Amino acid sequence: QIVVQKGIRSSIAEMFRLLRTNIQFMYQGGKQQGTTILISSSQSGEGKTFISVNLGASFALSGEDTLLMGFDLRKPKLSKYLGDEDSLKGISNYLAGMVEDPMDLVQQVPGFDTLFYISSGPIPPDPADMILRNQTKNLFDLFSERFKYIIIDTPPVGLVTDGLLLGKYADVSLYITKQGYTHKGQLKIINDIYLNKKLPRPSIILNGVTKSNSYGYGYGYGYGNGYYQEEKKSKWKVKLPI
Repeated sequence: QIVVQKGIRSSIAEMFRLLRTNIQFMYQGGKQQGTTILISSSQSGEGKTFISVNLGASFALSGEDTLLMGFDLRKPKLSKYLGDEDSLKGISNYLAGMVEDPMDLVQQVPGFDTLFYISSGPIPPDPADMILRNQTKNLFDLFSERFKYIIIDTPPVGLVTDGLLLGKYADVSLYITKQGYTHKGQLKIINDIYLNKKLPRPSIILNGVTKSNSYGYGYGYGYGNGYYQEEKKSKWKVKLPI
């Protein structure tokens, strides 16, 4: 699940490092602490959690304290993605007033010194209403002081409003699309988001591109065949935001 690991130089790991660099260029001159990246898409299955976790791993491997936030309160995936099947407490517990200090809910990702996560918690009956509570602002105020990078894994903005409600806490937004999966008509959603400034600094990532149809670093540009450790079984490929 986590393809970005220390010492791994596969083509897909390098794509995440390039994505990390692009985001840093996009936000030059921004906050020195607590840069928040919101990740969403049109529908479920386009790779939001996959991108969130591996982008977070890329930032963490650069030595920065990084937090993954499972803010999909409707169909949580983050904790299961990280192998934590027993995560019974999370963001919804804090928003409901059941936990006083949200740092008590933060856990370290195994194998990483500077990568942490907070799970979604139990599915609430009113996710959008809970996000509108003052506790959400308190949550981001606290975490922005503690972590250099915060990555928000949100529900698809093409289906529910939760991601748009969280937009005011973000500095950069990534909209995930997937080859052979995202409908072309759904791109109207990100176009509307851009034109009406519903999310900050929106960019598009094309995910799930197979090797036979892809191009980019690791497949030329003078690096030679031995520079990267190619993943022979994997068909995943990530292109840079446009």
